[in-house]
Amino acid sequence: MAERQSRFSLSQTQFSRRQKRRPRQKKLASIHLLVAAALALALAIATILYAIKLYYSRTHVANLDDKVISSQHLPPAQNDQNRKKEEQRIIQDDRVAPETDMNKLRSISSSHGSFFFGPDSHQVQIPKNDVVDLSASWSPLQRELLDDDSDIINVEKERERCASYGFELPSNAKMPLRRRRLFYGALISADTEEVIKATSMEQYNIFHTVSLIESNSTQNLTPKQWRFFGSEDASKELNWLYQLFGPKTKVSVDYYVTSLNKAQIKNFYELLTENLQREGNLYRWKFNGMRPDDVAIVGDIDETFSRDFLRALQICDVPQFRPGQSCRSPKVSASTLMFEASPECSWNAVKNWMGRNAEGRRWYHPDAMLGECVDQIGDTELHPPTKRVYLGSHGSRKDFYGHDNEFSFYDSNILVDLNMKGQGPLWFPHDIRQENFMGKSVTKKDMWKSPTGYHFHNFFESGEEIRFKYATYGHADSKALGQPRLRGVHRALDMAVNCALGKHTKKAEISFESIPSSSRPIYYLNEEARKARHSVWQDIVRRDEEK
Repeated sequence: MAERQSRFSLSQTQFSRRQKRRPRQKKLASIHLLVAAALALALAIATILYAIKLYYSRTHVANLDDKVISSQHLPPAQNDQNRKKEEQRIIQDDRVAPETDMNKLRSISSSHGSFFFGPDSHQVQIPKNDVVDLSASWSPLQRELLDDDSDIINVEKERERCASYGFELPSNAKMPLRRRRLFYGALISADTEEVIKATSMEQYNIFHTVSLIESNSTQNLTPKQWRFFGSEDASKELNWLYQLFGPKTKVSVDYYVTSLNKAQIKNFYELLTENLQREGNLYRWKFNGMRPDDVAIVGDIDETFSRDFLRALQICDVPQFRPGQSCRSPKVSASTLMFEASPECSWNAVKNWMGRNAEGRRWYHPDAMLGECVDQIGDTELHPPTKRVYLGSHGSRKDFYGHDNEFSFYDSNILVDLNMKGQGPLWFPHDIRQENFMGKSVTKKDMWKSPTGYHFHNFFESGEEIRFKYATYGHADSKALGQPRLRGVHRALDMAVNCALGKHTKKAEISFESIPSSSRPIYYLNEEARKARHSVWQDIVRRDEEK
């Protein structure tokens, strides 16, 4: 009996101990479960984040991280090997192979056609055989001028630069002293390598984004082959183009396929199809993360602001770039020195309001504008959409709805209903280029009124290419193909032909060196490049005149 009681007592004690242990065991089990759940959750989050990163890198959506090479100030003659390595460096890790099926590219469709978006230059691996050493042909002077991308801002130098264009340096909290990001947009087609090298050297390592749009038809809807898509040769040419603007610039060629036919555009203005194609620049700028405080620059591929003026646009207190624009007259336009077919053939640099007079000619593109006034980037609540000539929302602005600075119908039919006054609509790329009297054209404030831009007009490789351009592109002239002499194709070519033959009038400069200006295009500061191009042009003229 005593033994049973002893066992019973022992059992009770053990039971009591076990009962005390159970809460601790339950607590430990709960902790283990929580730790396991936390680890599972962390793994799931990491998987989701990786999937999102992969998706964004493959579809090239807006707000991609700007993984750019840090600026390093290299003295002109110091360590060329480092410069070559910088030019060959791939800036993003998310690389994609060239696509051969356009339907696999990201696309956006509209009422007039579809845009297809390929990778940019920071998302591709350039094959070794396609890598080019741009600096190998630079002269010491070109190297010095292009080596201006230091992160350190030289305040006195920038103050002097700004003053040379009538600007000041920013001096308040709303406009801090920093370089603005510049986003460039243009169309590209049969433009020669010569002219692309000339403009891209001026822009080397300055732009954040270069957006180029190619189409498989000309502006009067004449079909043509893709130049930068669909073949091994196209891929090589695209790889070459990717490298021209410098390793710090995201370069892309995107593609436009129109759904229109000639009958549909017959009753519209002749630049409608060009204007519709330029809409692709807006989407690319947005994909690449353009902000309201960035600057959009619109041009043709054969036009460029001077390098010095591009640097001024980045840092000076430009009134049109101050925040809070009404967006009615926000343009900054170049005063552009025009070269016809050769760097040795330029128009006299005297300028009037339309870029020409009895003594010569000045052009008035490219054009620049603050991002807050650009469609897809600015705020539509502050800048309500206007009415346009094609289906109400495409093409040029309608008369009195903001076309050529006339806003009476926009005010009475759109702003009044919104209880707004004085605001303007957002701008499409073709608005930035074509709307007149709505901003400021800038010349350099020196004794020559030196230009702030250059236009390399008709720098083709044959007379046939020139005739095709005039017959099928903007302001198309169907008679151009049948003209027996180039001088009869367009009045601008008459000057260029005379120049090739050594005949000069008071409307033209005698040579590149005779241009009265403190601004000259950097590419043609190389005398060998000037001679080579002028020789090509003289051969074209000689063959044409001998027919």
